[in-house]
Amino acid sequence: MAELRDLTGLLVVITGGARGIGQATAELFLKRGARVALLDLDLALCEATARTLTDRGGEARAYRADVRELAELGAAADRIEQAQGPIDVWVNNAGIMSLGAFLEQPEAADRRQIEVNLLGVIHGMRVVLPRMVARGRGHVVNVASMAGKLGVPFAATYSATKHAVVGLTEAVRLEHRRSGVDFSYVMPIPVKTELLAGTQPMAWPPPVEPADVAQAIVHAVQTRRVEVFVPGYQRLLAVLPHLVPRLAVEWIGRLTKFDRFFRHVDPGARAAYVARTTGPEDPKVEGEVKKVRVV
Repeated sequence: MAELRDLTGLLVVITGGARGIGQATAELFLKRGARVALLDLDLALCEATARTLTDRGGEARAYRADVRELAELGAAADRIEQAQGPIDVWVNNAGIMSLGAFLEQPEAADRRQIEVNLLGVIHGMRVVLPRMVARGRGHVVNVASMAGKLGVPFAATYSATKHAVVGLTEAVRLEHRRSGVDFSYVMPIPVKTELLAGTQPMAWPPPVEPADVAQAIVHAVQTRRVEVFVPGYQRLLAVLPHLVPRLAVEWIGRLTKFDRFFRHVDPGARAAYVARTTGPEDPKVEGEVKKVRVV
């Protein structure tokens, strides 16, 4: 087995770092001896998270940035490097999800997911890669989803963005294979965060915890692994459609309730997430009026 990379003293930037997977990932990197910079649109919560993590030991700082805005993200990276030094690891974690039948989703919901989930990743790489390439070292981790390998009904645009993140990472990695910069993309099954609020669980597999995804992200950096499934056995699910007839795959989907996982959503239970991820200037989405918030 290859020796694990020592993370002591490395500076890790995490977008969408104020809560959920981002917070869990920051906490684990700190336990491994790294330093952390949290980026989020919600600066107050980001600062509170950074204080909590710092109190537990280590260096965690908070910065505000909207991943949809390239210039704003670049300015945040400048502030981070001025305050904490060169960025060693950049985790593109920020993402949102709107649910509903494809033909019933407003254009604003499609655009918002593309801007946050895909453009946010593109912007993150455009900001950090020139710095890493110039130094001849670094690691970019893009948080995708099993929806990046399988089309998820009633989350069509979300699935499209995650497929795009997988393809984007592979392409950019090949362009930079001799640069000294490593790339990983992490594909969890549904995670127990607010993203799943109001949804019905699948019969199998059960959702994972943010800490499970954090463990996968940190391990990917330590091992320089490119393609990471959470949990690991989901690799079989990704290749299944290529090994058995489509009718069999769809039968398995019905058996596990994959085909209707997001069909029936409890609007009341999902209202807080919907309100947080949108705002007054946007059209109605999922029954609420709201504005984009990075999560």
